[in-house]
Amino acid sequence: MNILWLYRVFTLVLACIISLVVIALCAHTSTNLDKILAAFDLTGSFPYTSLGIAVGAITIVSNALLIFLDFFFENIFTSYIIFEIPWTSILWILWISVGATTLSEGSTIFKGHSCSEFDVVLPSAKNICDDIHPIAIVAFVNALLRK
Repeated sequence: MNILWLYRVFTLVLACIISLVVIALCAHTSTNLDKILAAFDLTGSFPYTSLGIAVGAITIVSNALLIFLDFFFENIFTSYIIFEIPWTSILWILWISVGATTLSEGSTIFKGHSCSEFDVVLPSAKNICDDIHPIAIVAFVNALLRK
């Protein structure tokens, strides 16, 4: 087997696993937000959680298709570099936007307060605050896998 082919498959599988982590963290944040908003009879969502779930799902589906088509079909267009480089560049931009949006929204929402300050008043808010940096870090790691 070619070492570059193994590296490509390993990177695509690792990106899928990291995307699942981002989806889980964003879903956890959305659940905690729903608990907070339900206490005040409000509805809403954080843009970064929706973006993280959407980009994670796109990444999982596209990477799974790239791997599947490469295994079962010989010389399919998705394995050509002319297709794969633009597509991974688009995913790279999307993952950078997930990380940047998460950090931007987090600083806007919590305004520099420590996460431990929210533990007494709203434990769900502390959970949301604690999830911001892991989502951004994992999103940036996934972006680095793309380049």
